Amino acid sequence: MPSSTKQCKIILLTGYLGAGKTTLLNHILGNDEGIRAAVIVNDIGEVNVDASLIKDGGLSQTDNLIPLTNGCICCTLASDLAKQLQDIADSGNFDYIIIEASGICEPIPIAYTISAYCDQAKYDGNAPLDLDNIVAVVDCARMWDEFNGGKDLLADNIDEDDIESLIIQQIEFCTTIILNKTDQVTPEQIKELKAIVRSLQGDAVLVEGENGDVPMSELLDTGRFSFEKAYDSAVWADAMAHPEEHEDPEVLEYDISTFVYERRKPLDIDKLSEFVQTWPDSIIRSKGMLWIDQDPDMCYVFEQAGRQVSVTENGLFVDSAPEDEKKKIIDDNPEVLDDWDPVTGDRVTRLCFIGRQMDKDAIVKGLDACVTEWIPD
Repeated sequence: MPSSTKQCKIILLTGYLGAGKTTLLNHILGNDEGIRAAVIVNDIGEVNVDASLIKDGGLSQTDNLIPLTNGCICCTLASDLAKQLQDIADSGNFDYIIIEASGICEPIPIAYTISAYCDQAKYDGNAPLDLDNIVAVVDCARMWDEFNGGKDLLADNIDEDDIESLIIQQIEFCTTIILNKTDQVTPEQIKELKAIVRSLQGDAVLVEGENGDVPMSELLDTGRFSFEKAYDSAVWADAMAHPEEHEDPEVLEYDISTFVYERRKPLDIDKLSEFVQTWPDSIIRSKGMLWIDQDPDMCYVFEQAGRQVSVTENGLFVDSAPEDEKKKIIDDNPEVLDDWDPVTGDRVTRLCFIGRQMDKDAIVKGLDACVTEWIPD
């Protein structure tokens, strides 16, 4: 590669399901000051909900969105990630690659895949890519709600297939830690959680944030990650010494399963709200597009992470627009027709569920009880 070629930097976003990675990614895209970014979004489900939210969020015309779906880039999709990195490096069109890993991804195997394109010796001092920052997003509220204020991460009896083990790996192997959703906990709880995180990771920069709003200087062009330091770390050495521990897909290792609920009918929001209050702990994360009976022209985003639930507007359905405006939107975005129904148009409820030992039939039955009939105007 010619020496004049500018390196494309990489920021890797990790963190448990629902920690706020997509919100942070949209924050970066909305404040990147014209940086040309290739965005790789990984989702273990068969529907990449996060990719849709990013496309609707801060993605500019100079950015490129690449969804990697139905697996994890640390294992089953590692070769797909490598191919995308090679293609981006060869294109020379981007300043930055922003990678959002699935919430159950282990960071070291991802860094190992990236390392092949950052090896200066291999490329005669002109490696095409540079891993600049690994950011672990920690959900402060969830730490207190489900992990005993983070104390569960310090237990002596954590097995390799426990979720606590995964979160520890994400915290241990990073260069920046975002303590997210600090507005949902008290200053005293933040102080305790900081001490626990520091006991696991003493070197990473700690940054507090609300709704993913953190200074860009803590995210891009930090120069914090170094493969030389990583190679010398105990966690890297352990991972390289026991590669068999990273061979099984994370969905198997952590007993994670996923499914997608889809209906071309609206849901009654009051019934849904009541049903959500009864959800078992087996549902770790759910996210997707919601069509609500009480407001049938508006597309809503439904998000649940543990006990945290939110429903927010995501813009009007295309089919709700006046005919001339609808035609223009479709002409400009023909891919809209890929998911178009002759009766409901683009109106749909599509929710991706991620959990452990979920009773899919019971969840679907409960959601179907919230479905209402829709009669077009």
